[in-house]
Amino acid sequence: MFKFQTAQKTFRISGTDFGSQPGKGRTVMVASLFYPGHGLVEDRQSGRLRLEDLRKKVEACEETSRTLGQPVAYMLYSETEAAARRYLETMADLTGAPLFLESPRMEVKRAGMAAGAGMGISERLVYNSLNAGSSEEEWSSLRENGVDSAVIMAFNPADMSTKGRIYLLDDGGDLIKEGLLQKAERHGIARPLLDTAATGFDQMAGSSLRALMVAKAKWGLPCGCALHNSVETWPPFQDMDEEKRKLFRYVDLAAVTLPISSGADFVMFGPVETASRALHVAAFTDGIMSQSTSEI
Repeated sequence: MFKFQTAQKTFRISGTDFGSQPGKGRTVMVASLFYPGHGLVEDRQSGRLRLEDLRKKVEACEETSRTLGQPVAYMLYSETEAAARRYLETMADLTGAPLFLESPRMEVKRAGMAAGAGMGISERLVYNSLNAGSSEEEWSSLRENGVDSAVIMAFNPADMSTKGRIYLLDDGGDLIKEGLLQKAERHGIARPLLDTAATGFDQMAGSSLRALMVAKAKWGLPCGCALHNSVETWPPFQDMDEEKRKLFRYVDLAAVTLPISSGADFVMFGPVETASRALHVAAFTDGIMSQSTSEI
């Protein structure tokens, strides 16, 4: 196996450590909640939830996490400001894990940050995400709301290669005038988490894994990705009938093992309903990585 020559940074978010040398820490598994079509949501506008069902799923995820020693975090997808506040209030009561704020709209995530500040839990929040298209207003909104952790997305639509992703983080490449990491530092984002942007399978998805290794070697920052998204676009799945598509759950496990084997510090593995199998696979892979790096 391997060890990075660059010292690796560890950021503690809500009592959970992100970042280490390969095999020397546990991979944080990030479960998705409240995404479009998620059955736990009764009303997407107000954020009304099936609370008992949600409680059971979160408790099951947390029990698996405790049993395996595999840390978890939760990605909260919101479509309205009211929903963002309601989801955050609910999840803050159900878990002590880190909470990622996700939405296609900046104002929705800003409402979530403001709610978190009012609840005194800004330290637990991770803004998902900041990228090449994020405005100065969006970058500034984190400091204004007391949030200093964010996912920095290395998605470069002009260059899907490893170099394209790394140059975007470093100096902006040919896409923007300032590198995303320099911008993050300028805006007081003290605990950045680098997402190397796993794209569709036919869009150089594998480059996200090499970029992950290069980023950790270059900056020593916590890195991860959502390779789960690439599985959904794998060509063989497109023509399968519903019965054969059940194979997805097995192929999807590769989206857990591959990033961890590449040194990932966190993995966004998809719906919370798949937590049991994803966490077991992650725990096994972390264990093998620990053994394989024990003499390094």
